[in-house]
Amino acid sequence: MMNSTRNLLNIKLFSQEFNDPAKPVLDLEEGKLIAQMYARMENCISVLSDLKKRKSYIYYGAIAAQLGLEKTDPEVDSIWEDNLLQLINPEDMEKKIRLELQFFQLLNAISPEERTYFEAVTRLRLVRANGNIVSLRHRLIYISSTAEGSISLALCLYHRIFDHPDLGCPDALIINSQNGTVIDLNREKFGDILSEREKEILQMIGYGLKSREISKKLAISINTVNRHRQNIFQKLNATNAIEACRIAEATGLLK
Repeated sequence: MMNSTRNLLNIKLFSQEFNDPAKPVLDLEEGKLIAQMYARMENCISVLSDLKKRKSYIYYGAIAAQLGLEKTDPEVDSIWEDNLLQLINPEDMEKKIRLELQFFQLLNAISPEERTYFEAVTRLRLVRANGNIVSLRHRLIYISSTAEGSISLALCLYHRIFDHPDLGCPDALIINSQNGTVIDLNREKFGDILSEREKEILQMIGYGLKSREISKKLAISINTVNRHRQNIFQKLNATNAIEACRIAEATGLLK
C-alpha cells in the first residue's frame, strides 16, 4: 500500500507543468537559504526538494548526531530523503505519505498565494541502529509555486520530540497557520471534498460500471452522470477514472 501511494504521489507531483518562464515566488537559491536557516536555528534536519529538477538538498542540524545519522551527500537526485526515511516505522511512513497525498490534493484546490499558510504535520517513530525508538515531528510546507500554479519547492523539517508531557506532537494533521483551521486525518476524513452523490458514482466507477450503467442504476440522466464524473476528476486533480479511483483508495476517501 505504501509504495503504491508513494508512486501515485510521485505521478501527481511530476505531472505538473514547469514551462512557465516567469520567476516563481521563491527561487531555488532563496529556498536553500531558508532550509539552511531552519537547520541551523532549530537544530533540525531540513530537506529542500526541487520538484522541477527532482533533486533534494539536505541540511543537518544537531539532531543528526542525536539520531546517529551520518551526514551523507547534501544533494541527492530524488525528492525523497530515503537515507532517513528508511529508518522510519513502516506504519508511520504509510500514514505520512497518505497525508502528503491529501495535502497535495488540498493545495491544488486553492490559490498559490494561500498555499504557504498550510503545513502537514506528522508524528513519526525512527528506529535507531541500536533498536531504540526516537519520536520525530515532521513538517511539510510547499514554499514556492510557479506563476502558472505548479508547486515547485517543498520544505521538510524533522524535529526530535523530547520525552516531556508538554512536548508532544499531533499524529497527522494539516494546519492553516493563518486562521488556525485544523484538518485531522483521523477525524475529518478528507472525504468531505466530494459530495455524497459524487462518492456514490466514484464507488460505481471503481466497480467497473460505465456511465450508461450508472445512469440506469441511479435513475438519472447520462449527462448528469458525466457531469459528476468531470467534477470528481477536477476535485481530485485526476486525469481519468483509473487515477481517480487510485487516489480514492490511497486517501481513504470512500471509507
